[in-house]
Amino acid sequence: MAGDGWWQRRSGQVVPPGGVADHRQGFLARARALPRWLQLVVGAALFLFVWYGLIGTLRAGIRPDPALRPTAQQLPAGGSVTVAMAARLIEREVDENSFTPNDPFFFPTGFARRTPAYQAGLIETVQTTVDALAERSPGPELLAASKALATPAGQWWLQAGWPPIVASAERQFRRAGTALVAYNQGLTDAKRTGPTPLSEKGLDDASTAALAALVASVDAQAMAGDRMIRGEDAGNASVQLASARGTAFAAAMLMRGLRDDNAAAIRLSGRAARWGEALDALDAAAAISPIVTRQGDLVAIGYSLLIAATAMRDILQEGG
Repeated sequence: MAGDGWWQRRSGQVVPPGGVADHRQGFLARARALPRWLQLVVGAALFLFVWYGLIGTLRAGIRPDPALRPTAQQLPAGGSVTVAMAARLIEREVDENSFTPNDPFFFPTGFARRTPAYQAGLIETVQTTVDALAERSPGPELLAASKALATPAGQWWLQAGWPPIVASAERQFRRAGTALVAYNQGLTDAKRTGPTPLSEKGLDDASTAALAALVASVDAQAMAGDRMIRGEDAGNASVQLASARGTAFAAAMLMRGLRDDNAAAIRLSGRAARWGEALDALDAAAAISPIVTRQGDLVAIGYSLLIAATAMRDILQEGG
């Protein structure tokens, strides 16, 4: 009868061969019954899904944080907030997050594209700012940081050229962060000349150069997106959006550093609102995070970058 098999299972009796239990084999038993070649194919597919899909997704990610602030070591008393913020940005992407632009193909993030573009754009923006500071305030620490940051973000420790073994991008960027911290410590140890006079209404030369470098970085990303919208560049929209977000986030954080370093001058200049406008636009650009990137997303981030760049140029023209 139809209920006999159910009663036998409930009562613990053994179901005879050919009974209902023969059709209830476990997953592992079925897998072992597959041909060897099919087992290998299924196993490889499962491994790739876990390695590149799950682990790669967990290690990669674009996480701008407007609340990011330098540590006490990076910003000692009397140090530059801009320099400290540059060191903090490097530390966050290289040490706290997984740095992906130079990951080889066998790494979980080896085939990621958006996160490497974001991190490369961020580091490049930090580099241009440190370069500007080093040109106006030459010193061994800033020059060392500038040189280390010039390392291509895609440089791994092993390469096809000569020499075959080099310092990886992460190692070079860590050196840059260490040099920036040493620079700030030097400012603390040096004899201070006192605060900026209240009659001073403009940015100092180094801050002006750094802000101009940020404007150039923001403009470059806006133009790259515009070329893609117009069809003049056949690049990947998701990659371009991620790169622009990295630049926008770094520019916003470094601008906050410049604002803190020149707080008195900005307050006296009457341009504080323009600083706020630029920062709001940069924060908005960094926060654009669609699941699927469309042309409208490039238009939106390009508009925010344009607003930010216009406000930043006004600040420069007014001297702070």
